[in-house]
Amino acid sequence: MVLLISLSLSTAASADAWLMSIPYALSSEHVYKARIERIDGATVTEAVRYSLSSGEHTVTVSPLLDIEWSPDLVENPHEKRFSKDLKLTIKQGKTYQLAVKVDIEASVESQLDQSFWSPFVYAVLED
Repeated sequence: MVLLISLSLSTAASADAWLMSIPYALSSEHVYKARIERIDGATVTEAVRYSLSSGEHTVTVSPLLDIEWSPDLVENPHEKRFSKDLKLTIKQGKTYQLAVKVDIEASVESQLDQSFWSPFVYAVLED
């Protein structure tokens, strides 16, 4: 058990930067949390934040839908989850907060082709 804790702490200490979703939705701006699905093509387990090395990375995200939206936009756990890629240049000593911008009045066509949402870097914080 002590060995696992040591490995965990050394991994966290060696991270160049961090990646995470925004901590809460900004409903009045139609900005919502992002679910981080993959980093550089590798599936990641759900976590609050992910350590990254400096450099170029491709992050695959999906929107975390909110119950306040119309029933047409409410997430259905039985449906295929849609995702989009976001290319990032990561710099050491930073935390990158991701979010999704959503058109909550999207047409059916926009929902079908997934153009009603887009991922973006909401904030870059100093560690």
